[in-house]
Parts: sequence; structure tokens; C-alpha cells
Amino acid sequence: MEINKECNLFLRDVYSYDIESCHYTILKRKGLDISWINKDNKLERNTQIGKWMGRNQRITSLLRNTTNSIIDDYINKNNLKSEEIILRQYDGLIITRMLREKTNQEISLDLRNIFQTFISSYDRKMYIAFDGKETFIKGIPYRYKEMDAIYKKLLNINFLNKTSVFRGLEKIKNDFLNSNNPYLFCIPTNENNKFNVFLYGYDQMEISKQTIKLLGTEDINKKKYFDFYIKPFAQSIVSEFL
Repeated sequence: MEINKECNLFLRDVYSYDIESCHYTILKRKGLDISWINKDNKLERNTQIGKWMGRNQRITSLLRNTTNSIIDDYINKNNLKSEEIILRQYDGLIITRMLREKTNQEISLDLRNIFQTFISSYDRKMYIAFDGKETFIKGIPYRYKEMDAIYKKLLNINFLNKTSVFRGLEKIKNDFLNSNNPYLFCIPTNENNKFNVFLYGYDQMEISKQTIKLLGTEDINKKKYFDFYIKPFAQSIVSEFL
């Protein structure tokens, strides 16, 4: 993921478009036999199509070329400027204005979300966004629900007032660094009931779920978590509101 460097790091009223069930829709519209694909199970459907693409280069070319053509046509038809395209994804766009013009393509690019708030990380490799109901978190490695809750707090800051912005950031930072909740600092691993935690003097350590209850938060390197998960977005907010 590479968010456009011409765009601001903090944006309001952002529009997210994509092709619904992209590969499946293309195959169906092209008249190919896809009766063997489970259309109602997204994971199974994508796995089946992915394996088909792996076996058949012509299918791969068809899907990728068609997808690119659809996106290109919408960009050109709507005269989107480079600075208006926040992120071009494989099967969609995140942009700063609505698409008003349709194309002659058989497959449409559909509006999925209107983000009231969109915050790019300072390195433009991740983003968090809010559409008024749901929080969207993309590109962040080693995500877990306790940290997702902090992103929701960032998105809930009162961005209409500069003083409130900096007070909100300071409160989130202080609450985080002073938190006595050990679960906030336990990163789930691929193994069941195993977690990684960063301790002073030991760096990363794997612990069990039972051990979390015995963990003293004063031994946790909280700043390491803050710098990795929160600071990239806090920097963006600060740079936009200074």
C-alpha cells in the first residue's frame, strides 16, 4: 500500500469505490463456466479462483487486464486529477470526490463508503478511517482488538477545534503509557493462547494466556508499542493541525 504523496495526511469526506466480488463478477460477465465456484462463501470463492489463476495464465491475464481497464476508464471518464486519488487499489479507488460519470464498461465501480475522517500514517503505508458507523483499519501489521480500540479513540477526537485535537492526542498518549491493562500490550501470535510482549531488558517474549494475569505493566516497554502503533498516526494529525 502506498498512499498518494500529493494528498494531505488528514482528510474529511473521502469516497471509497470498488468492484463488487471483482474476479467472480468478471468471470460471470465474460460467460465462463463458474458453476463449480462457491459464490456465497467469500473465502472459498477467492481460494477457488486463486487456484484457477495459478493453473491458467490466460485467466490471470483476463482478470487483471479487465480490472485495470475498469479502473482506468473511471479515472479518465471522471477526469480525476492525480492529487484527487488518495489510493488506487487493485479493484478500487479511494478519492476526494464522488464519481459522477459512468463508463461503457459492463462492470461498474460502486461506492462502498464515505469516510467522514481519513488519517494516513506518516509514512503513507497505513490508514485508519471512520464512516460514521464503522472504523476501517488497513495496512497495520500485527493488529489486535485492544490496539484497534485505540485507533477508534484517535478517530473520535474533536477535529473541529485545534485545541481539542492536541488535548485529545495528549490524553490518548498519557492514558496509553499509564495503562495498567496488560492485555493492551499482548500481541496474539499464530499459536492458540500465545502472545508476544515487549519487556524492558528482554525485548520480545512469548507468554501464555495464563501468564498475562501475572504480568506487571511496569515491566512492559510501552513506548515501543506507542511508537509502532500510534505515533505514525499522531504525527500525521500533528503535522496537519500545527
